Amino acid sequence: MLRGLFRPLYLLFATLVVGLAYAAGMLAYHHVNYQNRVFPGVRLQGIDLSGMTPEEVFAIAQIQSKYFHLPAITVQAADQRYVFRPADFGVGLDPAETARVALSVGRRGDLQTQIRQRFEAWWQGVDVSPVVRLDDSEIAHIVRQVARQTERPAIDARIVFEGGVPRASPSQVGRELDEAMAIRLIRSAMMANRPADIVLPYKTLEPRVVSVAAAADEIARIVSNDLIVMTPRWDDAGNPLPPLEAFRIRKDDMLDFVLIEQPPDDPANISVRLRREKLRAMVEPLGKAVAQQAQNARFTFNPATGQLRAIAPSRDARALDIEATLDALEAAARGTNRSATLVVKITPAPVPATATAQDLGITQLITQATTFFKGSSAARLANVKVAAARFNGVVVPPGAVFSFNEHLGDVSEKEGFQEGLIIVGNRTVKGVGGGVCQVSTTAYQAALRAGFPIVERYPHGYRVSYYERGMGPGFDASVFSPYADLKFINDTNAHLLIETIYDPVRVTLTFKFYGTPDGRQVTISPATITDVVPHGPDIYERDTEGEVPPGQAKQVDYAVDGATVFFTRVVTRNGETLINERVVSKYVPWQAVYRYGPDFTPPEGAIVRN
Repeated sequence: MLRGLFRPLYLLFATLVVGLAYAAGMLAYHHVNYQNRVFPGVRLQGIDLSGMTPEEVFAIAQIQSKYFHLPAITVQAADQRYVFRPADFGVGLDPAETARVALSVGRRGDLQTQIRQRFEAWWQGVDVSPVVRLDDSEIAHIVRQVARQTERPAIDARIVFEGGVPRASPSQVGRELDEAMAIRLIRSAMMANRPADIVLPYKTLEPRVVSVAAAADEIARIVSNDLIVMTPRWDDAGNPLPPLEAFRIRKDDMLDFVLIEQPPDDPANISVRLRREKLRAMVEPLGKAVAQQAQNARFTFNPATGQLRAIAPSRDARALDIEATLDALEAAARGTNRSATLVVKITPAPVPATATAQDLGITQLITQATTFFKGSSAARLANVKVAAARFNGVVVPPGAVFSFNEHLGDVSEKEGFQEGLIIVGNRTVKGVGGGVCQVSTTAYQAALRAGFPIVERYPHGYRVSYYERGMGPGFDASVFSPYADLKFINDTNAHLLIETIYDPVRVTLTFKFYGTPDGRQVTISPATITDVVPHGPDIYERDTEGEVPPGQAKQVDYAVDGATVFFTRVVTRNGETLINERVVSKYVPWQAVYRYGPDFTPPEGAIVRN
């Protein structure tokens, strides 16, 4: 019974021993017969390599590498077609490495793995792939060359000028080769080891500026005709008159004034405008033609009634509004009406002719000053009268600075002034307006007595008797526009009305200040004279204008000693000191001056000037 049980086991064992012996025999057979040869069942792209030596496999691989030198790769790149050999891309078959791979089948791994590989090759066959060399840098080089030949940049729409006429040049869509994808496609085709058609991928490049038609049309409108600049006019009463042409920009020159702006970060946002700075340089000089300073109405005050009567109308201020004018020019250049009038800003005068005494706070006389100038020449008297009239009825607003030169205006024969003697530097010379300083001196003395702060005042170079009659020396004020002015501040809460009275009989000038008293008290000390410097000898100057008869001399200046003169002024209100000042005037010594005619001999000791 036991004997029957062991019999199947014995048969199984015997079978295994025989199988192992056969396998060992076969392994030994392959080892001996296929030493340094390809095992059965190994193929190279369908070619049976069984039993071949490395040299034979190398030869077959070389035959297979001919593919890489054939025009097997067709590349469609945009609208261009190229045919390449795989070798052009740096691709080629490696025969030696291919032979090594073929011989390695059945010889890799441990013994069991080798047996399995050899069995699979014998049973179902193994097709090895040829070993191909790839040089990606060569592929990339060719792809870049194709890109340079086929890429097309996007072209923005732009404005071009043909004969000065703007035209919109259309935009164009561009294309850009996807080089990374192109390299991958070519590489994949090379690895397939067979002819291939490749279509290279491109990216569409959209232009940043699709259309400039609107901007081109706008420029065309701007340069279509002349652009005219008009100057407004008014009559003496301030009523508008028809404007006059100031200048025009010719049609052919309009393009020089066009500015096209395209922000770098937003080039599609095209703006067309005029070159404002270039226009500004042409418009700004016209400001003088329309400019006008505001002028308050002038009045007289009736103390009996406490009312004002207008004696001169007010005048509004006018000033050229540069920016608004440039805006108007821009609008005209874009429109059908090709003219624009200068824009003038009108500012009403602070004090119109309709103002009342109650409106201005003028209630009574607050101070006055009178100067005496009997003995003046006819020309000097005439100039005092003309200059004084410039200040009659002047209104100074609260807190405003009164400027003598501003109200005096132009001193010329055209304005009624006559030629006389004036002090210029350290000399008395002929000039228009001699006597004006009599008016400024009177205004200065009134301002001192009113207790107003004096902002600017200059004494004369030497003492003049006309200015010392009354308050004495040191109370004069010299003016010479635009270098020397008399200025004071109306620091009250009411308007100040100035009234001037020229008395040809008494030969006096009076400045009256009307306003509202605010309780201030003014104390002015008498003048103190120090540092007296005696004058020098008389000066005789030859008359070169033929005014002095032969053998005679005419005195034109009178001798006076030099000195330093000062006075004090204290202004208080309700126990508070508003002003406490020491006003010093320094005068140089002045010599008597004579002008002599022909055949006159100056006295001995005199200074003679030819």
